[in-house]
Amino acid sequence: MFSLFFVQGLLAAITCGIYAPWAMAKIGAYLAEKTSLDGKAFSFTGDGGEMFSLFFVQGLLTAITCGIYTPWAINKIGAYVASKTSYEGKAFSFSVDGGELFSLLFVQGLLVGITFGIYSTWAMAKIYAFLAPKLSHDGKAFAFSGEGGEMFSLFFVQGLLIGITCGIYTPWAMAKIYSYLASKASWGQDAFAIELEGGKLFSLMFKGLLLTGITCGIYYTWFMAELGSYAADCSSVGA
Repeated sequence: MFSLFFVQGLLAAITCGIYAPWAMAKIGAYLAEKTSLDGKAFSFTGDGGEMFSLFFVQGLLTAITCGIYTPWAINKIGAYVASKTSYEGKAFSFSVDGGELFSLLFVQGLLVGITFGIYSTWAMAKIYAFLAPKLSHDGKAFAFSGEGGEMFSLFFVQGLLIGITCGIYTPWAMAKIYSYLASKASWGQDAFAIELEGGKLFSLMFKGLLLTGITCGIYYTWFMAELGSYAADCSSVGA
């Protein structure tokens, strides 16, 4: 990961960001290949040239419309990424109506603003519930059934504990939040689960952040690899 990220980051920097889509394609392919479910690896076949054209056009349209086109851009980019991501030789599918997504984001954003952010978890629940079924694989759609009230209570308590402990409780909070979100997600009839341990997560994060700081960032990819491996090992679907 260090070699890959270093070379791709260097090329992106040298080209003032133009090479970024090619870098993303290579990194995406590597990470997909290293991720497996039931011993079967995922794959990502996105092409840098295609991604450059896609990002350029969607970004341009989003800028020209002062952000109004964002939901349509999300659909185009999401559909492309899903179609290039496969599991067991079958590609994912993503399709959302830009108009519906625009209305949803507009209303939820308005309610969040009116309530000074209090409504955020309800907005998140509605957006997740809307987007999840738009993603499918092998004829089975994803779903999210989280409730805004439950999420508000969870986030509030975990945020409070993080504040009281000056951030030390963060890994335990992350474990509880990810566990809840996973428990509310499903793929067809198969439920997701993430069983992270706060203590283990704390040790990984403390070690990773410490060594990353000591090595001026060089250790970061080892940190991400270890953290990603742990999170994946704690995750299951259909169990």
